[in-house]
Amino acid sequence: MIDSDLKKAWLSLSPDANEPEIAFKLVIPEILKIFGFNQQEVCQQYLTGRGAKAVDIAARKNTGEEDFSHTKQDATLIVELKKRQLDLSSSSNPYKNAVKQLKGYLHPTSVNCRQVNWGILTNANRIQLFRRHGRVVYPYTTNIELTAENIDEKISIIKTIIDNQQQALTVALYNNKGGVGKTTTAINLAGILSLPKPLGFGKKVLVVDFDPNQKDLSDLLNIQTEKLSLFDFYKDRKSLNINDVIAQYRFKEKFGFDIIPADEKFLNATGTDLASIPKGTLKKALSPLADFYDYILIDSPPGDSYFTHEALTAADVILMPSKHNGVASFKNAAMAMKSIFPALGKDRRAYFPELADPTPLPIFFNGESITPTAKAQAQNAIKAIVRQAKQEDQIDLMHFFFPKWTPAQKNLEIFEMPSYAHIASAAFANRPAVFTSKVACEYYRNLVQEYFI
Repeated sequence: MIDSDLKKAWLSLSPDANEPEIAFKLVIPEILKIFGFNQQEVCQQYLTGRGAKAVDIAARKNTGEEDFSHTKQDATLIVELKKRQLDLSSSSNPYKNAVKQLKGYLHPTSVNCRQVNWGILTNANRIQLFRRHGRVVYPYTTNIELTAENIDEKISIIKTIIDNQQQALTVALYNNKGGVGKTTTAINLAGILSLPKPLGFGKKVLVVDFDPNQKDLSDLLNIQTEKLSLFDFYKDRKSLNINDVIAQYRFKEKFGFDIIPADEKFLNATGTDLASIPKGTLKKALSPLADFYDYILIDSPPGDSYFTHEALTAADVILMPSKHNGVASFKNAAMAMKSIFPALGKDRRAYFPELADPTPLPIFFNGESITPTAKAQAQNAIKAIVRQAKQEDQIDLMHFFFPKWTPAQKNLEIFEMPSYAHIASAAFANRPAVFTSKVACEYYRNLVQEYFI
């Protein structure tokens, strides 16, 4: 078999290749060409617009007579290069620093990168694709080790992902402990995201109630199964249409969002019935819908059940409401980070090769008034959990619990959703609180702006 130009370029790299050598021999002439970019669509040392910071390579398809390599505006893909001898394995400090650097280029204040959808980190020995959706930047693929035998396959996988970019961000609302307000959060997130501007964000939203034991979301919004139940779709996925499962929620026929209702038929299924359904079926079912919606929110059950696994496997990112006085929920969150999410990554990769594990977003305190003393107690409890995870499991959970922490500033702030009686009571009126309450609207706008937009 004749070696591909890509493989030849990779083999031609010196063992200690630096960034320019990797750029000129491998990334620009071969990888970016495979991705469909020509030389006039590639720029080196691209200024991000966040001070003087520049990323190694940026690319964007030209339109009309425009030449991106000259205009150097509105890149859609960026590549950060590292020396070949640098250890970019996922547990190494150089890798963690490089990821932080890449995310910095995609910060909202990086004005020249606001159109960037994809970021690549590579040193030629390893490559990883990151996706950017609004404020969210997360690893889309695993940290792939490249070899002469697999480089053609792995770059082809990344190309397929980029070529088939989906519109939606899929978010699972999850906490291993119940009673933390997941359903209320899902309802009002859907409400504020779908509410027309300027009060909301004018996004197309689908909510999936995947908790058939409780089906709180479906009941609180008084949503019934439409033409087809989700379980019936599961049983005959090849001949049925997922769109027939979707119901509409509309407030006074003005605005709203779509819902896949909970299906109690799952509860009557035997263990054998559920075991016969391939893992990752929910993700596969939702995939064609991701080109129609901006956000897909999954209300997942607590615990460690089939339904929890399917919900989290389907998610790009996981949002975890918590209570400041719930030390158990902090420990459960740490346990999920250490074991549950990585295990579910295997199910995702059975659906599509090299998909990264679902990415947890930082926790937030949901729906309670917190005194300074109580906040300090919660922070101390969390610090102890972080120390234990680092000592016993070599996992750094600091930014999962304290996203604004740096060695210099040591900021222990956690986003807080304040307590407001109308938020909870509105659910019993079959509507999101954000549709009728300015206070609730402001609270959830803040939540969206903190995490998503």
